[in-house]
Amino acid sequence: MEVAAAVMVAVTFLAAVLFRRSAADVSADGSASPEAPHRRFEYKYSFKGPHLAQPDGSIPFWIHTGNAIPSADQVRITPSLRSQRGSVWTKNKVSFEHWEAEVTFRVSGRSRMGADGLAVWFTSAQGLDGPVYGATDLWNGVGIFFDSFDNDGKKNNPALLVVGNNGKLVYDHQNDGTTQALGTCLRDFRNKPYPVRAKITYYKKTLTVMINNGFTPDKEDYEFCTKVDNMVLPSEGFFGISAATGGLADDHDVLSFLLFRLTEPGQQPPPPESEIPKEEKDKYQEEFQNFQQELDKKKEEFQKEHPDVQGEPIEDLYESVNDREIRQIFEGQNRIHLEIKQLNRQLAMILDEQRRYVSVITDEIAKKGTNAESGQVGMLFIPQLSSVLATQQDVLRNLNELRNSFFESLKQIGSAQHQGQATGMGTYETIQHFNDIKEHLHTVKRDVEHLVQRNVQKVVKCPEVPPMPSCLSIVHFTIFIVVQSVLFFCYIMYKSQQEAAAKKFF
Repeated sequence: MEVAAAVMVAVTFLAAVLFRRSAADVSADGSASPEAPHRRFEYKYSFKGPHLAQPDGSIPFWIHTGNAIPSADQVRITPSLRSQRGSVWTKNKVSFEHWEAEVTFRVSGRSRMGADGLAVWFTSAQGLDGPVYGATDLWNGVGIFFDSFDNDGKKNNPALLVVGNNGKLVYDHQNDGTTQALGTCLRDFRNKPYPVRAKITYYKKTLTVMINNGFTPDKEDYEFCTKVDNMVLPSEGFFGISAATGGLADDHDVLSFLLFRLTEPGQQPPPPESEIPKEEKDKYQEEFQNFQQELDKKKEEFQKEHPDVQGEPIEDLYESVNDREIRQIFEGQNRIHLEIKQLNRQLAMILDEQRRYVSVITDEIAKKGTNAESGQVGMLFIPQLSSVLATQQDVLRNLNELRNSFFESLKQIGSAQHQGQATGMGTYETIQHFNDIKEHLHTVKRDVEHLVQRNVQKVVKCPEVPPMPSCLSIVHFTIFIVVQSVLFFCYIMYKSQQEAAAKKFF
């Protein structure tokens, strides 16, 4: 018993020592976490909506080929038609040592399976058209493939694959590239409620792919997909996105492609001026000098044509910010003044019309009162005519109040204009006048709404629809269920035959 107790004490002591050592190692690794690299957005190698495409259908700094269709908010690489190919590529080469690309896309289709897929490229040359997801084969670089069609029949699609090539390998279509893939993960990216996002990072010869599955609107909800170490890519290359369809078809839409240059901590990124070639610098400098000479020449011509402003600086001849604000205030007052005048004329016309109606009704009442033969008929119509007359008088009174409000607004605008012209600048009193005008206009609006509500006619109520039977018989319900089940199974068998007959061609 004593020996067993001693053994247990020794085992407990060793376990405690090993646990403390492992905890120390974990804490040391956590404290030595590497610092994140510096990211700088590169707009010349990116695109996103809105206003993604120009009026002529082109994308700034990018080219599109094949069946690609740029629009204001996205680029449809391929539409949901059979045997379509399309791609977009950067016009200029990228010479970053480290980079990170964020791609937002949507793949949607009506079929249970899609084809063929979408690819994100970084290659030494532009693969404008070809059999590998709409791009050329034998590429030199890397391709990240979003494959949605199961060629090898292993039920491992949709999937994401990272395939590298040195310009000598032919892509293995029959096996979905699995024999050449450096990294892969199974992700269903078709028909998601939100756009799918992929973050591709190449930093210190390590390619990492993160994926956002499209189930949440959170843009930063990424999960790890795959990682490839010791990957050597060309020092310069083009970024591209391509897609293709075969016997089946999907819409492949790319909403944005954002590229970031990564710089190691402690190193300053090169200034943007150093990235401009010397030829472009000289060209821009020459254009600037020509523009400056033309501007000086126009200044001299203006001074010769206007000798009275010889001693004054040219800048004083232009409208200042305060002058522009005062001018805009006066223009706004004039527009309000014209609108109120127009409303005043319309109210005057309504008043004349109402007065005419009142006079006609009054004459009719007088005739009915003096006519002895139709005395009983007059007694019947007198209450209705009295109510109409009272309503018309209310309308006249409300219209007179509206007219008085318009006159007050006109007076306020006139006083604000005279005061603005006298002072020559936007003062506090001018702002107060505008507030008063706004209040008067709101009062007019409320009065008009009240007038409309007072004079609205009674709505004729339609007859009610007879009630439907409250229940269904068991026989009818059983027949309905049987017919629906037969139709459902026939539809399932038909779709299975159609999908089995569909094949993919390259």
